[in-house]
Amino acid sequence: MNSTAVPRGASEPFRQLRALRRARKLKQEDVARKAGISREAYLRAESGQADPRMSTFLAACEALGLEVVLAPQHLAADVNAFIASRNGGVTAASMAGQPAAASAPATAASPATGGFGSGTGEGH
Repeated sequence: MNSTAVPRGASEPFRQLRALRRARKLKQEDVARKAGISREAYLRAESGQADPRMSTFLAACEALGLEVVLAPQHLAADVNAFIASRNGGVTAASMAGQPAAASAPATAASPATGGFGSGTGEGH
């Protein structure tokens, strides 16, 4: 796998976090340290090798300057479009290679780049 490939097992929210981390030229260690989690835990979550706890996801979001916002699924595309309109068209979803309107999940992450995730399962 090359350095820009997204691991197949990675959950959509962590795909978006990975894209954002890379766009900001941050290392996994940087995000993990700011989030107060081990680099190994962050690496496993980002690579899809583990099903992280929601608290891990939220800590990583906070470390990247994102706010997780719950939105009804039927309004997700509208919320994502609003975030993009306020952020120069950039969303975490678009950074992960998805068109903003294509994602219709239940959470939004903002303000830094915004975007939606499909939610994460509670970990072990």
